[in-house]
Amino acid sequence: MTLNKRTKRLGGILLALCLLVLAVGSLVAAQEEVPKPEGYPKGPIEYVIGWGAGGGSDTFGRVICIPARRKMGESIVVVNMSGAASAIATNYVMQQPADGYTLFGITNEICMNPLLDRTDCIPHKDLIPIMRAHVDIGSITVGEKSSMKTWQELVDYAKKNPGALSVGGTGAASFDELAAAVIWDSAGIKVEYIPFDSAGEMHASLLGGHIDAIYEEPGVVMSMIEEGSLSPVLMLTEKRVARFPDVLCAGELGYEVPPKLWRGIAVKGGTPADIVKYLEYVFAEARKTGLYQSFEERRLLNLYPGYLGTKDFKEALGAEYELNKQVMKKLGYI
Repeated sequence: MTLNKRTKRLGGILLALCLLVLAVGSLVAAQEEVPKPEGYPKGPIEYVIGWGAGGGSDTFGRVICIPARRKMGESIVVVNMSGAASAIATNYVMQQPADGYTLFGITNEICMNPLLDRTDCIPHKDLIPIMRAHVDIGSITVGEKSSMKTWQELVDYAKKNPGALSVGGTGAASFDELAAAVIWDSAGIKVEYIPFDSAGEMHASLLGGHIDAIYEEPGVVMSMIEEGSLSPVLMLTEKRVARFPDVLCAGELGYEVPPKLWRGIAVKGGTPADIVKYLEYVFAEARKTGLYQSFEERRLLNLYPGYLGTKDFKEALGAEYELNKQVMKKLGYI
């Protein structure tokens, strides 16, 4: 997909969203011990992920559920339900009882999908957020089979061959595509965007030499970067990342810096307040464990403040949804 005027103009809005994400990210409420609600949980809990295996949302969900299981003393079953930028999973969650037995791993797309008529779920009205765990950074990454090994080589090729540079991302008209579009616009290039339902499929396509590059959070593919099969060529940050001191960043090139991806957990609206409060406590405690903190450190998820509890996360979802709504209306999307 080549950039069009509406996509280019959306870059400025995404930057506003970035400021919104980081501005509220420092609001961390102290968690007091919350007792289990009577009779809950009694039986397995389902944790639904709207993306395929191998991506950031999948890994986050599986890691955070380990200490959460221990805290609750009950099984949490992780279920991948990919398709339509997590809209299929959203519709599934909304069809389940509001009883705390269906948890939903959400990302920025939850605020975009209803505006694109993918789902009727309005996040801050129809869901109850439990926790925003972190914010993540993006990168443009190439594979070992790529003939282009640096950001400048990618740019030079794209300028000589408009629309020929193939770049993968997770989901069509998704956060990945729109955030990456800010970079293509800043660099003055056109690319062919290739959407994938599964991050694993996207990684395999890059490793096989079928696409030229991908938009991906570097922490998601850290093991492949360390073994040398993948290499980030541009970090989508204001300053260079200490973990990758030799990799250029968007800020130093004078590019607009795209917003940060966030990941969190929600339940269906109408879930009893005592269960919501308990889940907020459980996952806040799970986030403090050495297992999860090590995960954040290794995946570069601790570079920016990101945690929000139920109340602050609900407000952030509402603000992000309304900002998206205003902008998409101006740009003619809705």
